[in-house]
Amino acid sequence: NKTMKISELKSNTNINSSLIDAVINQFGGKESFKESASDVSNHGIDGGFGGFIYHDDTVKFATDNKALIMELAEEQAQEFGTIDVMMIQGFNCLNGNYNLEEIQQAIYGDSDDSTQVLNALAWYAAEEVCRAYADIKEAA
Repeated sequence: NKTMKISELKSNTNINSSLIDAVINQFGGKESFKESASDVSNHGIDGGFGGFIYHDDTVKFATDNKALIMELAEEQAQEFGTIDVMMIQGFNCLNGNYNLEEIQQAIYGDSDDSTQVLNALAWYAAEEVCRAYADIKEAA
């Protein structure tokens, strides 16, 4: 099984390389990321992967990388013909429990819903980077 360099991932995806680096660091480095990427891609991140389990970690990650995550969400939303906040509302881990206004408030303001929504943003970023890595590696 061919090992893929992170530089190959960065040059073959439209995901911002700073977000890729942030996700890899959150996993605990390149080796942990590479070991986890296909499992996350196939089964989702809610199975419990280091750096993305506890809200203390995911909320900080999402807060620190919010602009990059929202940039990715906006790009994908345009591809799907929706708006980024609507796309976020549809994330499985939110179970449709939040309306668009509540999600916007959680992302851009301060609300009681921030923890769940920011956790969802962290998981989204990690899953997208893992999926890109797994797809590119599989195609190689």
